[in-house]
Amino acid sequence: MNENDAAKTKSAHDIRLSERREMTLTGIEAVDGFDTESVIMHTSEDGLSVQGHELHIDKFDADTGRLMLSGVVDAIVYFDMKRHGKKTGSARGKQSFH
Repeated sequence: MNENDAAKTKSAHDIRLSERREMTLTGIEAVDGFDTESVIMHTSEDGLSVQGHELHIDKFDADTGRLMLSGVVDAIVYFDMKRHGKKTGSARGKQSFH
């Protein structure tokens, strides 16, 4: 795989969710914040929030953009990073700004 192939692989965004308990995401550029109720991250285009309970990041490879998450997923929400900035926290009111 050359550099161009690696860049294409990293930028492709995909979500796979199995029975609301195991999630694999690709195309993740960074994780901005997380706790057991939310994981805030961003893709090349948008911010992404996964909300639930007992959430745990099992693995994140920043080079490939692949993130593996476990726990109970209640919601997946995209948001406009340009409008909201780098906001971290959950939609339930806990927030911090970088």
